[in-house]
Amino acid sequence: MAVNQRWHNVTVITPEGQISRDLMISGERFIGYADPEDVTGTDWLRIDGHGAILYPGIIDLLQHGMSRHLFGDALPGAVDDASQFLLACGTTAFLPSFGCTAAPRMFEVLSELAAQCSGATGARALGVHSEGPCFADPGAHNPENLAPPSAALAESMLEASGGGLAAVTVAPELPGAEAFIHHLKQAGVSIHLGHSFANPQDVPRYVSWGIDAVTHIFNAMPPQPYGGMGIHPYSLPDALLAERDLAIGLICDGIHTDPGFIRLLAQLPPHRIFLETDAMKYAGAEDMEFEFYPGYRVRSVKGNAVHDENGGLCGSSLTPDEAMGNFMSLGGADLVRTSHATSLVPAKVLGREADLGSISPGKLADFVVLDPVDHSILATYVGGIERYRATSR
Repeated sequence: MAVNQRWHNVTVITPEGQISRDLMISGERFIGYADPEDVTGTDWLRIDGHGAILYPGIIDLLQHGMSRHLFGDALPGAVDDASQFLLACGTTAFLPSFGCTAAPRMFEVLSELAAQCSGATGARALGVHSEGPCFADPGAHNPENLAPPSAALAESMLEASGGGLAAVTVAPELPGAEAFIHHLKQAGVSIHLGHSFANPQDVPRYVSWGIDAVTHIFNAMPPQPYGGMGIHPYSLPDALLAERDLAIGLICDGIHTDPGFIRLLAQLPPHRIFLETDAMKYAGAEDMEFEFYPGYRVRSVKGNAVHDENGGLCGSSLTPDEAMGNFMSLGGADLVRTSHATSLVPAKVLGREADLGSISPGKLADFVVLDPVDHSILATYVGGIERYRATSR
């Protein structure tokens, strides 16, 4: 049960900067700050942070699996198991995701995962992310499962999810995509551009349809070939970066995206970049081989990525806290800048920033206690309640 908490001897990471004042939490929400000399009643629990850093809970908008589960398998208990595992990774909210799947199985997976989201007992499962099936470039997804977008398909997906569809990645240049996107947007679904061969000149028009974000920039959206004359061709990733308010998703493992690009992205305005793991089964666990779809076997290597037998990439083995650390070490970002990428921007992409994404008065008290030296996860709180504490250092 949540109680009134007063955290002292802490540094609080907010969107505006670091605050060295006492953090006040009433029930499940942050309510503000107090100076050390301010007096509170006996109904407040004083918690000594011993110099720790309080950081907003991480929100991961794209993960196909975590630990021992692949969400596309839609096995009972998969979402809840992942929600518990993610607490140790400083994650307080996520979208279980699945790849291109043919109907009617796609609708069965949507229905099952959406139902499981409501039963998550660890990190908040905010809804399902359908990565596909309306792609131009399948990438590592099953090309046999691609489907054309339409308003009818959008309605079928919404109906199958029972209101639990939170995000869809789509290639907007496909015929029927505009109606598909409009139908989903009317239902409050976040639309992400990805796996696309779109003409860069058409990007502003696609964004005007209501695209909220980009799925894993620099992956499955090839650049234009060099045409000579010493001129860099204007490519799809460039056009996406040129959109002033479009949120850009980044797989921050230094493998899917070169560290040089990570440094570049970290210099964009804070509202532009968010981290998404695109994690697969066995992320955060042991090195293991598994089948992503029938006949396509891949191997997850901890601290590296997921590869097929030909060396092709198939998602990451990242955990969200590892992505956070990489953004700082590879991108040169500080904790405040990183908190936008891990927490506030993902909340905004989903339209959930009123409740989630930062340590701000009025928002849900979802936060992480970090070691002040190495930024490791000491504890994770969801709605003001401690849900995870590290047992050893």
